[in-house]
Amino acid sequence: MVVSLRRREFNFSSVPMPFSSSQKSLKDSLIHQESPSSSNKTPHVVIVMDALREFSIEPLMWALENITAAGYTVTLLGFMPWLNIPLSSKTPEVWGVEFEELSMVQATSESMIDPKYLKLQAVVDHCKRFGVKLQKEVVMGFPLRLMVAEKISSLHATWVIFDRHQKKDREFFAKRIPCNMVVMNENGEADMIRGQPMIDNGEFTPGESPASLIPTPQLVISDGLKEILNE
Repeated sequence: MVVSLRRREFNFSSVPMPFSSSQKSLKDSLIHQESPSSSNKTPHVVIVMDALREFSIEPLMWALENITAAGYTVTLLGFMPWLNIPLSSKTPEVWGVEFEELSMVQATSESMIDPKYLKLQAVVDHCKRFGVKLQKEVVMGFPLRLMVAEKISSLHATWVIFDRHQKKDREFFAKRIPCNMVVMNENGEADMIRGQPMIDNGEFTPGESPASLIPTPQLVISDGLKEILNE
């Protein structure tokens, strides 16, 4: 079953407005509740994107507005096949730009006209506004899906957000990554791939993943549907 989570519409350049009551309800249902065993772990949201496609800020904004809180870590994880050329030549997008390079070109107005610098600066600004720590990494090699899964596990992600181009691989990742996962769709919404249960059923041990930091949104089933399911 796929649970669709709608993102809040945003203006790319506007000042953030307060959440409406429905938006607050969604954010409250997704925000983590620390337990004594997990209080020393920082929630980590990993956003997985195809680095050879046009960069979209949409998955990041959905995460910032619906999942994260101040103090979280957000990692942009791009992936691409291995090519024996410099990373900056492989993609014109943000993946080939280091944060240090961005700081250096800020003093040159002409350089900041480059779309990749503008996009990365927007990412940095939004993360600062929401008080999260930003990281950016690129995975290259083969087999790509397995390498991405291993990288996500090594980052100890509590939430993983895939861009809409990864919908076909959601079953693969659901079997290999024991944490909450969503994939963006064409409507700018997020479809739930896996949600960790609030009560440990023994399927994953606390040492395998800190995914239990964040509860899964509750799926409400009507009485009529319950009767049909119980037949």
